[in-house]
Amino acid sequence: MIRTDKSLSIRSAVFLMSAVAVARGSSFIFSKQLLAGGMEPLNLLGVRSLIAFAVLMMFFGRRTIESIRSDHHNLTAGALLGLVYFLIMTLELNGLKHTTAATASFIENSAVVLVPLAEMLVFSRPITGKAMMCCGLSLTGIGFIAAKGFSSGLGIGELLCTAAAFLYTTAIIITDRKAKKYDPFVIGILYVGFMGVFGMTGAFVIETPHLPQTGSQWLMMLMLAVICSSFGFAMQPVAQKVISAETAGILTAMNPLTTTVLGIVVLREAFGLNDIIGAILILGGITLHNMNNR
Repeated sequence: MIRTDKSLSIRSAVFLMSAVAVARGSSFIFSKQLLAGGMEPLNLLGVRSLIAFAVLMMFFGRRTIESIRSDHHNLTAGALLGLVYFLIMTLELNGLKHTTAATASFIENSAVVLVPLAEMLVFSRPITGKAMMCCGLSLTGIGFIAAKGFSSGLGIGELLCTAAAFLYTTAIIITDRKAKKYDPFVIGILYVGFMGVFGMTGAFVIETPHLPQTGSQWLMMLMLAVICSSFGFAMQPVAQKVISAETAGILTAMNPLTTTVLGIVVLREAFGLNDIIGAILILGGITLHNMNNR
């Protein structure tokens, strides 16, 4: 049985977590467009996650089943993370209905600074000066990019995304603990499946679920399912088996940077001085944090 997580070096894990953050950043653009096209949040989440789970099981179903049989804790860990990410995505998607994709991404990724603070408060883990500096640089960069998104003040969309940010912090820390104890790849597959089950159940209860209606909607849904979920969600536990929760939190700064770049390319949004300064600060925080990490 292939154990891809055990072959990862710290450098490879950092690269993988960065790619996960990029995938997550692109999801805001696709989700925003699908919501504007008439899909409701839980319906979107359920369809997206179930397609992703089907793709993952097609290639890794045998490994997943064997892993559950050998240790049922993989299943319970997947269910727990599935529930947490279901709540995060529910808040995120409902927030996207009331604010821009860029603003939602910026707010949610305040997890950049919340993770080390949460680790200090909950686990009495000290924060190094270097980590504080990196958090400060990245959060300041997010602030520069987000400044134009707050011109009309905080609304329901921003508040929902703020709640998602606190839950995302929790998810990063839980993933850190579970990924280091159990099979991270299988946990990643399972929690994608649980997200789909929770999403579709909620959709049938409070929404009117339906599949994408046009070719472009199906293309965006498949991008969400294959790139953002099959890769983005399933690979995060693999990366976090090697790197710390603190490092994972710092690397999530790539998320809003990706959303900004795609907003320019896909949605034709302007890229001003604030965006340039913010991008430099975010990349500076990430680079500084990972210098001399072995």
